Amino acid sequence: IATMVVKMYAIRREGEHEVLHLWCAHREEIALCTHCGSLSTEVHQEEHRCIRHLDVWGKKTFLHFLSRRFKCEDCGRTFAEELPFVDSHRRQSTDFEMHVYQACLTSTRKAVAIAEGLSQSTVKEIFNFYAAMKNTSVTSIISHSVRVLGIDELSIKKRHKQFVLVLSDIDRKCILAVLADRDKKTLENWIKALSYQEKRSIRFVSIDMWAPYYQAARKKLPHAKVVVDRFHVMKQLNTRLTQLRTKYQKESTPELQKVLKGSRWILVRNRTELSAAQADHLDKILKMCPDLRTLYLLKEEFRTIFEKIRCREKAARFLDAWILKAKLTGNKYLSKFVATFKNWREEILNYFIERITNGFVEGLNNGLRTMTRTAYGYRNFVNFKLRALAQFAFSR
Repeated sequence: IATMVVKMYAIRREGEHEVLHLWCAHREEIALCTHCGSLSTEVHQEEHRCIRHLDVWGKKTFLHFLSRRFKCEDCGRTFAEELPFVDSHRRQSTDFEMHVYQACLTSTRKAVAIAEGLSQSTVKEIFNFYAAMKNTSVTSIISHSVRVLGIDELSIKKRHKQFVLVLSDIDRKCILAVLADRDKKTLENWIKALSYQEKRSIRFVSIDMWAPYYQAARKKLPHAKVVVDRFHVMKQLNTRLTQLRTKYQKESTPELQKVLKGSRWILVRNRTELSAAQADHLDKILKMCPDLRTLYLLKEEFRTIFEKIRCREKAARFLDAWILKAKLTGNKYLSKFVATFKNWREEILNYFIERITNGFVEGLNNGLRTMTRTAYGYRNFVNFKLRALAQFAFSR
């Protein structure tokens, strides 16, 4: 224990458990004045203090020592001695509080409280105290150098349609901020609060096809390129493919209905990821459904363009040719996708500049959903925000 010497110990039974008490004495009889920085040896006041420490020998452990106030010989003012192992007015050592904080990142507050013999309110206070400190330091470390800003929403109360907005640094793979809603104005206010240098450092903004995000980025970060996530584009195309499959299934013969049953994932997955049996099943479907075959082949061609081409100009030519082929089919489902593509053409093509995606953001959302399930949901947005930032924010 820094600056302390253990002079005596005792083991006492409290209820069903044994508790270890350590009586400590200060190594030095001097302290540094918090007002003028001079060394002081005159003890002005002493009082007994007891704090919870990390377990020793598997037993709940308490430290007993004298809390001292000194009187400075130079400036004449009194001051409380600063101790390296416990902050002032805290009832637990810094090491023990950090242990509780780390435990809360992988478990519920209730479980941590039971394991450590604390009240849930104490665990909550410790976690929020250190989470707030970490979030303050994280903001100062990384906010000035974000190059790729990821924007996506997350539902924390689906039945109540309560969405939060998660902003992330895609390069560093960490959360930057969690906003209380996904409104355009909320996002604009967050960007507006950034300094000029922080705004200029953002070169790309990665979004799904949600217009308010695009409008906020264009208004507040006009120099940055907006990139529509390629996986959301593919999701739109797969949705049209699924709609056509559903139409076939409703209007076809019993034999074809049997073949189409349970085939959704076979149709939307990449051909290269199918097993031999799944590939045979797919070939049978495409042979029996000409329109479905046309749309499926166009879907695979569209995916190949995104996987193989590295140049924005070349990608533009290939995608424009693909759009022409899609129009010539006369398929109404493809027509809907073509309309969506045209609305977001420039932002989709920006993907080919550095091949930026929202893949990390989607993975982050899965982690946040797991965190929410572990806690059995969050009724308080502030608690959710603190936990999310503590678990997924940047750490050196």
